[in-house]
Amino acid sequence: MTSAPKTPLRPFVRVVVVNFDGGDVTRRCIDALLATRYPADRLELVVVDNASVDGFNWVLREEYPQVTLIQSDTNEGFARGCNLAMRDLDGVDHVALINNDAIVDPDWLEPLLTPMEDPSVGAVVPKLLLNVWAHAVTLRTDRLHRTADDRLVGVRVQRVEVDGVDRTDSVRFDERFWPTEADDDERGQWSKATSSVWWAADDQPQTVRLTLRAATDVTVQVGTPDDATSHAVGTAPAVVECTTDRRVRIINSAGGGLFKGWFGGDRGFLEPDLGQYDEPAEVFAWCGGAVLLRSRYLREVGLFDPTFFLYYEDFDLSWRGRSSGWTYRYEPTSVVFHEHAYSSKAGSSFFRFWVDRNRRLTLVKNAPAGVATRACLGAVKDAASDFARHTYHQARRLRPPSPRVTKEIMKPVISLAGALPSALRARRRLARRRTVSHADIARWTITK
Repeated sequence: MTSAPKTPLRPFVRVVVVNFDGGDVTRRCIDALLATRYPADRLELVVVDNASVDGFNWVLREEYPQVTLIQSDTNEGFARGCNLAMRDLDGVDHVALINNDAIVDPDWLEPLLTPMEDPSVGAVVPKLLLNVWAHAVTLRTDRLHRTADDRLVGVRVQRVEVDGVDRTDSVRFDERFWPTEADDDERGQWSKATSSVWWAADDQPQTVRLTLRAATDVTVQVGTPDDATSHAVGTAPAVVECTTDRRVRIINSAGGGLFKGWFGGDRGFLEPDLGQYDEPAEVFAWCGGAVLLRSRYLREVGLFDPTFFLYYEDFDLSWRGRSSGWTYRYEPTSVVFHEHAYSSKAGSSFFRFWVDRNRRLTLVKNAPAGVATRACLGAVKDAASDFARHTYHQARRLRPPSPRVTKEIMKPVISLAGALPSALRARRRLARRRTVSHADIARWTITK
């Protein structure tokens, strides 16, 4: 009698969640992960607790015995927290990192495993969406105007009214708008060729009035993907009205990109999800908010830089792997919902400090020498400029510079200087292992 062939074992996946006083947010994440459609004996869920004081550890022990808990006596941040769960990968084929403020779809895992059949793939990322429903208006300008500061602008959205209420200061401008200049005293922002404005809303139709102006005469299409109309806009403000009648999701990440200026960032960040990222693609980097990593990739390239605490640790590790020949894939049929910067609060001084510091350190470790040098000198220049501005304002008030403010101004430079020796040693090690040139890395540069 011939025995039936054995079914091959599915890959063993360790899912890592880092928690710091997450409470019910982390509980929601764990409940979603435990509902994953995947063989339970091939899936391990590990929660790393960064010295929380909210008592959730007791909940984990009592209500989730199937979850492995790693407790840290101090808050190690995201980088070191993940490393605690990735030090021993014996028997683990892949590691999935999921932020504690994320919610996975039950079928999130299987689509990420398929690209891993290619042995050169070190990481696969899902479509990461903000956990919010929104209404959105998209603007498409037929031609752009080059400003004196070398920006290519379309139209300026000066005012946004939703159902008769001025929402200019509360709507979100996606990253295809130009950032507001420091000396810009106008409300609103300049668009590029295609840009979107969005706001959280229910599914009721809403009337939107946009006040627009341009640097020269242009034609702009305004509206939703299903209903856009053309309008002539010139240097005088023009009011355009449209109706939005369906909700959309907002993209957090469609994989990581290398942007002009050697910045790391998320493809599609803050763009309405209108199908523009519905095709699988190779991407430059991966986002640590939700990613499946090959264990062999981690063994060869290494874990997160423990000096990063949080932010840019994923981009740094992505770049290190890229320089060694690894590739990364984006798989949109896997969907994860995310509360962006739930713990650190996007835009806070805490958020800005770690992003700026770690971006510069990533360049010191991985970028061409000239780029790395400019990154360090830029920190000194920014601090000197901020100190001069602060001193001037204090002098006008007949007061000396504030020690507290001076300390805050110098903090980024001091922190960067303290981390430089370690970063420079890592740069020398990485240079010896590099198989992909800086020129090849630069070819990945994209623009929003």
